Amino acid sequence: MCNKHRIGTWNIRSMLQLGKVQLLGEEITRLGVDICGLSEVRWDGQGHFTILDGHTIVYSERPTQGMSGVAVWIHRKIAGALVGYQPVSDRVLVVRLNVKPRNITLIQRQQPRMKKWRGSTKTCLKQLNMSPRGTCCSYRATSTPKSAEESHL
Repeated sequence: MCNKHRIGTWNIRSMLQLGKVQLLGEEITRLGVDICGLSEVRWDGQGHFTILDGHTIVYSERPTQGMSGVAVWIHRKIAGALVGYQPVSDRVLVVRLNVKPRNITLIQRQQPRMKKWRGSTKTCLKQLNMSPRGTCCSYRATSTPKSAEESHL
């Protein structure tokens, strides 16, 4: 029997407000989405953390808070399938999941809205092609990720 997973995307416009992670989790769970790519999260840095409900969020952002940024929200029932991730830039994040019948690679990308960024598609493709193959950050289930309270709430 094949398990089906619902995958979605959402331009969240900002995750800087207190309690926004919790509201996001409730809404995505209500919609029955298992994996959701998020744009414009506006967090600083890169990494991953598990929220209190057990869902995992992997994110990639500029070093300064408040600009662009992408993330992938993974439901707790498949969070253990996270094999690795590679923050390519503040607009591109690659996530690898070990699901049956084979591994899948998700690429979350944020397209700039301004017309002057017409070359961003080519830049994105160059970044993906230049990143070394198989260099996803390793993720270990035994590691202790930041809690949501420590990082973004």
